Amino acid sequence: PVIEDTVLSSELNTWVYNTDTIDSVLSVLLDKGIKVEGGDKLGKTIIFAKNNRHAKAIVDRFLARFPEYGGDFIKEIDYSIKYVDSLIDDFSDKNKMPQIAVSVDMLDTGIDIPEFLTLVFFKKVRSCSKFWQMIGRGTRLCPNLFAPGQDKEQFLILDFCSNFEFFRVNRRGIEV
Repeated sequence: PVIEDTVLSSELNTWVYNTDTIDSVLSVLLDKGIKVEGGDKLGKTIIFAKNNRHAKAIVDRFLARFPEYGGDFIKEIDYSIKYVDSLIDDFSDKNKMPQIAVSVDMLDTGIDIPEFLTLVFFKKVRSCSKFWQMIGRGTRLCPNLFAPGQDKEQFLILDFCSNFEFFRVNRRGIEV
C-alpha cells in the first residue's frame, strides 16, 4: 500500500494509530483514574474506542506497557468478541476482572454497572443523546464501593477528543 505524506485528523484512530498517544492516554488513566481497595487498584473503567482496530491497539499497548497487571485487567468488549456476554457479566462483578473495558459501542448505552468510576472518551461523539448516555454510565449510585459506609460520590471523565468543547458550541450535537 502507498503511504501518503499527510494524514487527515479524521483518519486518526480509524486506520492510523499513534502508539505514543495511546501510551499517554493509558498513563493518564493509571495516574488520575479513581482507585479502589484503599487506592491500590484502578476502579472499574470504560475506554470508549472508535472501532475494533482502535480497541485492539489500546489493549495491545496496555499489555505491552503494563504487563504487571496481567492479561485479564483490560479486555476489549465489542461485537467481534466471542462470549462477549460472559465478559460483560465478569466486568459487571466488582470482584472479577477486567477492571478496564475497551468498548466499541457496546457499553455506550443501556448498561447499568454502578461500579464505574472512570470514563475515558477516546473517540469523537457528535450525537447529543449518545453523549449523555455515555456520561450516564458513571452516574449510577453505588453504596459501600470503597468500604462499608463509603459510597460512590463521584466519577471521573477523561475526555481526550474534545467532546465537551464540541457540545459547549453545538449544544444539540450533530445527529448521525
